Amino acid sequence: MDRATTTPTTTGPLWLLRVAVLLHLAAILWEGATAGQLVTYNTDALPLHYYGAFGVHTLAGLQALAAALYWQGSGRGAGLPRTVLLVSLLAFALGFAQAALGTYGPLQVHVPLALALTGVAVWSAVLAWRGR
Repeated sequence: MDRATTTPTTTGPLWLLRVAVLLHLAAILWEGATAGQLVTYNTDALPLHYYGAFGVHTLAGLQALAAALYWQGSGRGAGLPRTVLLVSLLAFALGFAQAALGTYGPLQVHVPLALALTGVAVWSAVLAWRGR
């Protein structure tokens, strides 16, 4: 779909998705920064990292909701809107698994999953900003 055929039913949800994706990425960046502090044994960063995870989950949910609205507005078919929705849902689910392992599991799995989550979030951002 080019700019000449972009409809109001997809333009609003697409911009909501783009904003949600950027906020989600910012929250993940915050988590990475606070995790770096924890690796250097700065325990003052623990509450910042802990509560930052709630922000990541909330913004991942907002991103998934925005992706669903974008997909719905585009006619619920295959293509970029559906791909963005599926990747956003993957980020949402992966975030919970990653956080659970950070709380109850080995950090040797928590940290690589955090990197995978970052990659999935960047992937969703690329898809969202490619959409029209």
